Amino acid sequence: MKSLGPAFAACLLVGFISSVAFAESKIESVSEPEATVDANAAASESKSSRSELSVAPLDHVVYPDDRPAWVDQEPDLKSPVHTWVVVTSGCETMQQCEAELDVLQRAAVALYVKERTGWVCDDAMLDGQWIDDELVGRRYVGDLVRGDQALKEIAVELQFGPEQQQKILRAWKNAEVGDRLRATGAVFAMALVGLCCTGGLLGVFSRRFS
Repeated sequence: MKSLGPAFAACLLVGFISSVAFAESKIESVSEPEATVDANAAASESKSSRSELSVAPLDHVVYPDDRPAWVDQEPDLKSPVHTWVVVTSGCETMQQCEAELDVLQRAAVALYVKERTGWVCDDAMLDGQWIDDELVGRRYVGDLVRGDQALKEIAVELQFGPEQQQKILRAWKNAEVGDRLRATGAVFAMALVGLCCTGGLLGVFSRRFS
């Protein structure tokens, strides 16, 4: 019986070691697929991020290299020749650009006159033909890319030289004179009506007391 003790203990030890080795192999076999799934997911996320970065934002605008610097200039009302740049927002067709430019030019002239004189000018000062013939000094037509969309652009520089400035001042003064005459005429008409009414009342009273 004494000789069976060590042998039995050895068998138990061998069995324990075998069970531990089997358990470790099962754990490794389970963890390896999980690691593979995590690696594939990370690679997929990285690829998705790269594809997102390769698409330009919708509000990102790219201009051509030959776009002139004066297009981005602010209005200049201090130089002898005043300048005011008008730029379209970017349109799909050139016809849309021309229509937008016409509105923007009129608005720019109205703002210029208001800034210089405080006068809200009438439509006569906003004639499109006069603006094109007398005020447009420089013109640029080009393309731009916003996001992934190719668009058209038109820019003009309105130039108010001494002659144009004097014309605007004369129109402003004439408008003021016209306003004064209209106001005076209204007062005169009211006075005339009052005089007629007074005369009529006096006539009634005179007949009543005569």
